[in-house]
Amino acid sequence: MKVNYGSCVPISTVDWHGHVSVVLFLRNCPFRCPYCHNYEILSSPGLTDISVLEAAIRKSKLFVSSVVISGGEPLMQKQAVMHLARFAKKNGLLVGIHTNGFYPLALEELAEEKLVDKVFIDIKAPLDDAGSYAGIIGWGTSQEIRADPQDAIRNISDSVLLVIRNGVELELRTTVFRGFMGDEHDVRKIAASIFSLTGDRNVPYVIQQGLAEKAMLESMRDIKPFSREEMLGLAAYAHESLGNIWIRTRERGNEKVNFEPV
Repeated sequence: MKVNYGSCVPISTVDWHGHVSVVLFLRNCPFRCPYCHNYEILSSPGLTDISVLEAAIRKSKLFVSSVVISGGEPLMQKQAVMHLARFAKKNGLLVGIHTNGFYPLALEELAEEKLVDKVFIDIKAPLDDAGSYAGIIGWGTSQEIRADPQDAIRNISDSVLLVIRNGVELELRTTVFRGFMGDEHDVRKIAASIFSLTGDRNVPYVIQQGLAEKAMLESMRDIKPFSREEMLGLAAYAHESLGNIWIRTRERGNEKVNFEPV
């Protein structure tokens, strides 16, 4: 089997909180988010025999507890992901999938075969606002964009619900950028749309500090990241709808936000 393969991080402590992972990046994506820092693997071909990826997993397995399959958007290559997930399971490793949520049927197959232990879904904008999603995914800027914003919202919502329904561990996350997506109004609306969809205040929600220096859109590269204190402020707005909120920053890594008075 051939895989459109980008690269590998043999040992990572940041891609799955609480686990050391080998991370495999697969090429291509239906979106073209302006802030994407993996844009070099979005469309260029890198066909590789899947045995190369298996070898990478074998080489790392003494030092890691999990395999994370990321991208790009890995679920564009469903058969390769399922093959790699089976291989990881046979080697006693957990499997995590980083996804934009656009391929719920692929996720459903993975969940039904019990091939995935945790799914990380990017919630890029409010799930009830196709206009905002259009801007985030680059709709209308490139012929390579295959995802209509309304379809994106529907598919992402379906992905969230099927992961919950199948009892698979879930992390929802939003990457925030000053002046682009992630002010207090945006975060409040995203959190409210997650609660409206799931009816669950305790669904894990991570607000990630966007680091724009490697963004695909050159004009974004000078954007100053939100500080940790500003991130905590954004978390407070999300807390109006959700209770299990984390922030992820370069300064401190993953932090669960405590809203109880000290």
